[in-house]
Amino acid sequence: MNDWTRLLREDCAGIRSETPFLFAPHCSIGCGGCARAAFWPENLAELLLLVDVFRREEVKFVVLGNMTNVLPSDGMFEGAVIFTDGLRSVGIGKSVFAMAGVRAKALLDSCERHGRTGAEFLAGIPCSVGGAAFMNAGAGGRYLSDILESVLVYKDGRIRVLLKEECGYGYKHSVFMDDSSVILGASLLLDEADGQTVARKRAEFLAARRKLPKGRSMGCVFKNPPDVPAGKLIDGAGLKGLRVGGAVISPQHANFIINEGGATSADVKALINLIKNAVFAQYGVGLEEEIRYL
Repeated sequence: MNDWTRLLREDCAGIRSETPFLFAPHCSIGCGGCARAAFWPENLAELLLLVDVFRREEVKFVVLGNMTNVLPSDGMFEGAVIFTDGLRSVGIGKSVFAMAGVRAKALLDSCERHGRTGAEFLAGIPCSVGGAAFMNAGAGGRYLSDILESVLVYKDGRIRVLLKEECGYGYKHSVFMDDSSVILGASLLLDEADGQTVARKRAEFLAARRKLPKGRSMGCVFKNPPDVPAGKLIDGAGLKGLRVGGAVISPQHANFIINEGGATSADVKALINLIKNAVFAQYGVGLEEEIRYL
């Protein structure tokens, strides 16, 4: 056990942790090695304590939600993982505030009970509010930035509120991808509606997502280029069904890579590189991943 691990267990006593932490059972693709330690803070104070200790001791760390668009490496992550599962409060007022660990389903359950509409496009997306704010999650042509008022962050030792205009949102992008802010929660501007209307809209988006491939995946691997969906380019390159080890390009949707059993992160990365090379060779288009490597 490294000295920093011993120190953290002293400074962060009482916070649930696991040492070492195995990625594969927890991430949606089912791949990856392990991290030195993982922590599950139960409240905001515990989360900020972890961040402060890690930064003081110069320990590498990453904050994760649902691990649905993350590909951990097969080796050892020489640092710590903080999961936001314990931050699950939702407040309904003039705006809707949700802590970073709130799952999309839980958010929409609250919206349905309290009659708030506009976030239904998140239905079926296996994300947390923090993850959605980080990558500007979306579906059906709508994105979190369309309904976002502000993001609560911890940066430079201070809790700050960033208005949407300060978050640098674009297609599957935000300023949080390029700085050291830790997302704590988000405020959403939603309209009033009766619960039945919200439920009906949720059902419509859920029905559309049922067409997506089943199995262990990270969802869509690549961002869509401006003029054509990435899946169409991959399909046009004749890559559907291509396999490396236990990883296969879905025959149903070419922008999905499925772990059919025993796939390693190296298998998945090899498929990603094959796809990028083949699509560029055939179409001159450089695909960009929307997944995050760890």
